[in-house]
Amino acid sequence: MSAMTSGGIVLRVEPGDDGLAFIPASIALRVAPPPATARVPGAPRELVGIAAHEGDVLPVVAIGGGQTAMVVCAVGGELVGLVGGTVLATGVFDANGAPPGGVVYEGTAVRPLDVASIVARIQAGARGDRWGG
Repeated sequence: MSAMTSGGIVLRVEPGDDGLAFIPASIALRVAPPPATARVPGAPRELVGIAAHEGDVLPVVAIGGGQTAMVVCAVGGELVGLVGGTVLATGVFDANGAPPGGVVYEGTAVRPLDVASIVARIQAGARGDRWGG
């Protein structure tokens, strides 16, 4: 069997199956401090607000409790910030024995975080004119 690896970020997200999630490097662009956000009236609860980050304004979405860091991701050509997870590690991880799209971190199989589904769910819960729909 050949060694399979995958680059990205492993997070602890509560609540969750085992509290771990993986965001592949193809989606995760950077880790940044938690931003100051402006709340969007009428937005779904998971949409923390919008924030300015490196010259861009992006929606900030809660994936768990707390705000120790923001992971900036590219989804469907758009940027989104994810908060509520604690970054445990970044780098290249073993993917042998992991769920599809996931990795093995410290002996534990870690499922990928489906960022596109999270964003789609929030967009569906928001008024279409706020998301260009």
